[in-house]
Amino acid sequence: MKKLFATAVSALALTVATSNVAEARDGVYLAVRGGLSDYNMNKKDESLSTSARAEFGRVWNVSGALGYKYKYFRVEAEYTYRDDDSDTLKDDEGDPMNDYTLESDSFMLNAYLDLMPNYWISPYIGGGIGISRMEFTNQDVGGQKYTWDDDIFSWQAGAGLSLRLNRCLNFDMGYRYIDMGDIDDADITAHEWYAGLRYTF
Repeated sequence: MKKLFATAVSALALTVATSNVAEARDGVYLAVRGGLSDYNMNKKDESLSTSARAEFGRVWNVSGALGYKYKYFRVEAEYTYRDDDSDTLKDDEGDPMNDYTLESDSFMLNAYLDLMPNYWISPYIGGGIGISRMEFTNQDVGGQKYTWDDDIFSWQAGAGLSLRLNRCLNFDMGYRYIDMGDIDDADITAHEWYAGLRYTF
């Protein structure tokens, strides 16, 4: 009897979680998000070291977006600010070579595909292109300092899960990989995790 009851409760919970509700509202939306960014800097020129790379720590990020939703599709313009971080690049023997500081923010045009927009829970996939404003400071062991500042073409791709709180409000959480372009002979990328609210008017 207990087993039958547990099975019935599980089936009911699954039905409620995936049942179709009132159609999600289409239209203009605002979104706010926050999370963590994990920078990586990989040197393309390996003449100096076969494994020269910098592993920056995780920093926080915050973003805001203005977009439009229609059925399964969303497009948006997003601005993301990331906290600055620093690291020391080492050679193969573990000796310090350079001290780095990296700051960035991005302006992206994103597109998303909501796989089940009218359900309580909906996975989504997305990507975007845009510009990252990078400021990079390099100080070598001799004390010589070099600062690099530029706007670079960037792209990102990711996926996530959207929870419908009501017809207009969604809680989104997800992951994305962003390639922020090259600084001299180094490629700057980041893994980002985020969560936030999206309200459709």
